[in-house]
Parts: sequence; structure tokens; C-alpha cells
Amino acid sequence: MKVLLIFIDGLGIAEPVKESNPAYHLTPGYIFARIPELPQEGSCFPLDATMGVKGLPQSATGQTSLYTGINAQKFIGKHLSGYPNLALRKLLYKHSLFVILKNRGKRCLFINAFRHVFFSSPELFTDKGLSASSEMNRAAELPFKSLRDIRNEKALYHDYTNTELIKKGFDLPEFDSMKAASIINSQLNDYDFILYEYFLTDKAGHSLDMNYAIKELQNIEDLLQSLLKVLNLNDTVLIAVSDHGNIEDMATKSHTNHPAFLAIWGAGSQKGFNSLLDIYPFIFQIMGLPLSSNT
Repeated sequence: MKVLLIFIDGLGIAEPVKESNPAYHLTPGYIFARIPELPQEGSCFPLDATMGVKGLPQSATGQTSLYTGINAQKFIGKHLSGYPNLALRKLLYKHSLFVILKNRGKRCLFINAFRHVFFSSPELFTDKGLSASSEMNRAAELPFKSLRDIRNEKALYHDYTNTELIKKGFDLPEFDSMKAASIINSQLNDYDFILYEYFLTDKAGHSLDMNYAIKELQNIEDLLQSLLKVLNLNDTVLIAVSDHGNIEDMATKSHTNHPAFLAIWGAGSQKGFNSLLDIYPFIFQIMGLPLSSNT
């Protein structure tokens, strides 16, 4: 089986309250809510994002936990926001999905594209921190995608529509959700595991702007719905997962203690999931790989 992992930053599961949860304002049939059944026999699970550590869950530790299967919060004794510190980077370099899957002969792709400044400023690769996903990609010595790859329909920006870049003057085509889904699906011909990261949900959650939050939630909702139209779920498992809550409660600017969002379509979608740590072993299981103590 192949795996497509859509990481959605800052999306928790909470009741769709009109005043605070932008999910309330989505069209009927939306995915992002506490509903018993998802489209195409998908399953939704609330994930424990605190994992025994007091405080509000944060991105650096939550994402490291997702990508390594190790309780990063417990490992460093706190929740860490922003980019992974040295201790977390060591976990990513030794245990993360790209590193282990590549070592076991699987073809991995981080399909997010980066602007030219990312490649033209060497300090970005040495002196400054990167997100957990980027650190994982760097650890596995996998190539980073550029704007040229977007033009060649081989990659997507974190704003898959490219609207953000077009407004800044970049010469790029404008994509809708179906085009973005088709680009991702086409890459599954060449890769066993693909990661796409959407972090504008977390940015919108911090903004306290309900209209902005509705827009970003609808954008990622549209992408998932489009992916379900083009993916072959007989040979690909679609996982949409977050690291912590945020956008589901616009009454607060901070993260929340709500369970993190998880939805799965395809083989194994009925399996039970309880915390951020359960995604890592599930990916190995679904790809037919043993999860050894050396992993």
C-alpha cells in the first residue's frame, strides 16, 4: 500500500459551535466535525496531543511525535512551539518517517515547494531552524521542491492555490483543489509515501479572524474532498492528521487542549487510534514493514 499523509497544522476536534468553530459554517457534509461517518467510508478519530505533559500542545513537539512515533513532549519534558530544538532534531535524524522508509527502500516525497530564497540562502540550512517536516526531509537527504516544480506540476505551495505567491508578483498558475489533488495523485505513480503540509489553518487560528478561519478550513476541506475523487483507495491510504487544536476554537488566540484531528480513508481506516504516537506504527503496518526496536 502507498500512503498519502496530509498534515493540517492546528486543527482540533470540537463541537461545531456557531460563535467559535468555523466548521459550523461549512457546507453540509463537511469533514471537520465530530460526526460518526465520513465520506467514502472514512473514519475520524480524536487524538491525545498532550500525552501526559502539562500545558498546551505545540507544533515542534507535536509534529516530532507524529513523524517519529516517540513522545517528544515527554522526551524534553515540555511542549515546544515553533521549530524543533537540537534534542528534537536528533530524534528526527534518527527515527523520522522519511529516514527510516528511505533506508528500507521506499520512495518518499515532501511535495511542498519552497521559494528561491530558501535555496539561495545557505544559512537556512545551517544556522536557522526549520520545521519538523523540513528537518525530516533534510535528515533523509531528500530534495526540496521549488517554484519550478509547481510550474511543472510536480509540487504544491503551502497555499496550494498559489494565490499568495501570485499576489506577491510570482509568475505561477492558479490552481483549484481538483488541480492540486490531481498533481498529488500523479506523483503517487513514482512514490510510496507522500507528505503535504498545510499550516495556514494554524495561522488562521491565531488570527482571531473568523472569516479567515472559515476560508482556510474550507480550502483544506476542498482539497480532501477532491483527493477522495481522484485517489485509488484500493492501493493508497489517505491520512489527514493534525498536531494540536487551534482553529476549532476562535474564542482564543492560543492553541487548545482539544483532541487533534485524524481522518483515514482506505485500508485500516477502522483501526483504533488514541494519540499522536499511533500514526507512525500504522504507516509501517499499512506499508507492510515491520516496526523493529531499531526503528
